Amino acid sequence: MPSGSEVATSKVFVIINSRSGNSSPEDVCRAVSSRKLGEPTTCELHQTVEGEDILATVKKAVDAGCDLIVAAGGDGTVSAVANSVVGSQTRMGIIPLGTTNVLARELGIPLDLDEACDLLAGPNRTASIDVMRVGDKYYVTQIGIGVDALMIRDTPDEQKRWLGVVAYIWTAVSRLIGFRLRRFSIAADDRQVRPSGLQVILANCGALGTSGLKWGPDVRVDDGRIDVCILRARTMLDYLSVGVSVVLGRHREDRNIQYLTAERAIAVSTDKPLPVQGDGEVIAETPIEVRVIPRALRVVVPAAE
Repeated sequence: MPSGSEVATSKVFVIINSRSGNSSPEDVCRAVSSRKLGEPTTCELHQTVEGEDILATVKKAVDAGCDLIVAAGGDGTVSAVANSVVGSQTRMGIIPLGTTNVLARELGIPLDLDEACDLLAGPNRTASIDVMRVGDKYYVTQIGIGVDALMIRDTPDEQKRWLGVVAYIWTAVSRLIGFRLRRFSIAADDRQVRPSGLQVILANCGALGTSGLKWGPDVRVDDGRIDVCILRARTMLDYLSVGVSVVLGRHREDRNIQYLTAERAIAVSTDKPLPVQGDGEVIAETPIEVRVIPRALRVVVPAAE
């Protein structure tokens, strides 16, 4: 992953998603306020309110000259902050408070509140990572078409707060029952395929939820390309085969998993419309077009060992 020397910070804006459940807003304010995020530095703490447009709030902070925007929340908060700073010299910090925290896991950012704040205070470095663009929005982890989008769409917020990942697993299993394979038409740069499948993942990050497993052995967030993972399992035996291959890191040896890569663009359509999720939120239905934007987002990560 690209590294850089520690960057001087003069103006920090911390946006705290009050609905993210791993720590209270008061705990986050305490943890941030007890640390110096550079010197001399001004630091503004902002707690979101119900229905607030996080993207608009963060854009105001960027326009006001903040050179470090910290997303204290889950993957949705991280995605909103990323959309405000992508393509600029403003850096993004992460205090992971969500259920899965995919980007934080991928970048080695501590999931513990105090340790995440220690990282922001330094030592640290800046990584430049790739993003995916759909229309005028950017996504940093994964875009999924199929069962995962159904799972995200159909898992109630109340269950997510109380049960965490278990709520997602329960919904996923219920949606898998009776789910028929769909015909996908996929164009990845100059290559086109029409597989029947259960799920397609456009992976910028490899992390598969909180399990420690990966969508693929070579998925990197800073390699200038997006990995397209096609799951073609049909039977329970196929599902078991995929599970074993993922656990053992032998994804590319499994006949039920197909991979494509793209450095410019990906287009996906289906025989019948399917929901599409981006960074853990349902964003559209198929068809969908995605542009690859390499190294467009600057993120604070642990210092190189």
